[in-house]
Amino acid sequence: MTKNAKVKWAAAAMVAAGLLLGACKSQAPTGKEIESHRAGGLVLTLRNDKGDLTQGQNQFVVEFRSAADNKPVDAGHVSVNSTMAMPGMALIAAIEVQPGDAKGQYLAKGSFSMSGSWHFEVHWDGPAGQGSTTFNTNVR
Repeated sequence: MTKNAKVKWAAAAMVAAGLLLGACKSQAPTGKEIESHRAGGLVLTLRNDKGDLTQGQNQFVVEFRSAADNKPVDAGHVSVNSTMAMPGMALIAAIEVQPGDAKGQYLAKGSFSMSGSWHFEVHWDGPAGQGSTTFNTNVR
């Protein structure tokens, strides 16, 4: 094999390896865990950079993974509702949810008017099936 052919083969191998590594890029969880909850065959996790929610405006990720193999799951349309029980009336946090860049991750943002225990309802409808779950988490 000539030197020129060896260089071409080496370049082709490096390009192929780069493409393979890019395609197999791990979808590791982003951010610190705020709360995790199992719902049937899924594990839902709330994450953000700080690992907690605070009074005022917040951004966080709602992550869906298979409980069987921990792989990201496409949950389709996802909505999140959050309320805080108060004597006489409940406080409501309006939470907007959009699909994220990675499979199984949904970007959420909302404002919590008060610190304390908030009740979350997460609903989904898509390739992973249809379902919902509820849990409480603290807002600091």
